[in-house]
Amino acid sequence: MRNYNRITGALIMTLALLGAGCSGEPDDSDGTPFNAVILPTDTLLNLACADVGINLETCVLEDPENPFTTISVPEFNENDPQAPGKFDLIATIPQGPTGAKARFYFWATALARRPSGENQFFTAVALHELFDANSDPLIQEQALKAYRSVLDNFFGSVVFFTCCTSVSPTNDPVPFPVTLNELTADYLFRTGATGFTRLVPGDPILVLSLLGDWGFTYVPPSTPGGLDGFVFANGG
Repeated sequence: MRNYNRITGALIMTLALLGAGCSGEPDDSDGTPFNAVILPTDTLLNLACADVGINLETCVLEDPENPFTTISVPEFNENDPQAPGKFDLIATIPQGPTGAKARFYFWATALARRPSGENQFFTAVALHELFDANSDPLIQEQALKAYRSVLDNFFGSVVFFTCCTSVSPTNDPVPFPVTLNELTADYLFRTGATGFTRLVPGDPILVLSLLGDWGFTYVPPSTPGGLDGFVFANGG
């Protein structure tokens, strides 16, 4: 079973500090040590193209500011579940605003190499975090585009969490899926969902209106902080 213990840490950005320039084991695909790359620590993001970080766009791979262009971002290996993967790598990027730009480049690179709902969602979260740090309206717009891409292009995708060892017959964490369409709507709608500035200011009903413009209807969770909301694609 896939191990997603680090996903929650990626979501709430409680990540370990990386010492830039320190030694590391080379990646098998290109020989570049991940933890020898100097990561950006500023929050100014120059968009490489209009749709960078959105679905099939790959311009981030040509961006000279992207520190991950020569770094492999390994996806989960079903044949070797214990092999280091992208969540192991993302956990070495600094927590807080100093790591937000690097997180964007990491996830946008992963998305450009393998379009998936998971990579798209975390790209959107990284853009959201950058907007929280720099209040740049261009980044705000890009974050909204990235969240919308989750709904438009990866509506049925899920991300796995683990919890609840007390109910496990083996005392191991129990993995369970959460739909990314639900998380996307929740991150836009609920002020406390991310800890970041909401991308749509004002009353949350404005988020419901925006989702309607995008072609979706969101029924928020029945309890504060709950994950039982529902997202529906609007019919004709």
